Amino acid sequence: MADEAGQPVGLFDSLKAFARILLGLAQTRLEILLNEIDEQRALLAREALLALAAAFLFGLGVVFTAIFFVILFWDTHRLLVVGLFAALFLAAAAAAYAALRAVQAGRPKAFSTTLGELAKDRESLR
Repeated sequence: MADEAGQPVGLFDSLKAFARILLGLAQTRLEILLNEIDEQRALLAREALLALAAAFLFGLGVVFTAIFFVILFWDTHRLLVVGLFAALFLAAAAAAYAALRAVQAGRPKAFSTTLGELAKDRESLR
């Protein structure tokens, strides 16, 4: 057997070429994995910051609204108003928890591209 230059190719040369191919594949897969890690980290940081800001501002609005109504009905039905707001807050917390679970369920699987490429590699080696 001869290479493109017409020189014979030995077992050692074939093993070196095979090792170069494997190292190239491994490097490509590692780069894909690192890119996905960076992407997931950036997405998570952005989501966490936005969720924190929204929760804080929403909390302030809800607290001030509750205080407003308690003061408004202080002389007549203050316990009823406090109880209604407590029930409203618990219902809102349950709805937020359900929404969080729905978002988590719809999120794409992390590292799916890397896993897909590795599966393709495994199939091509069979």
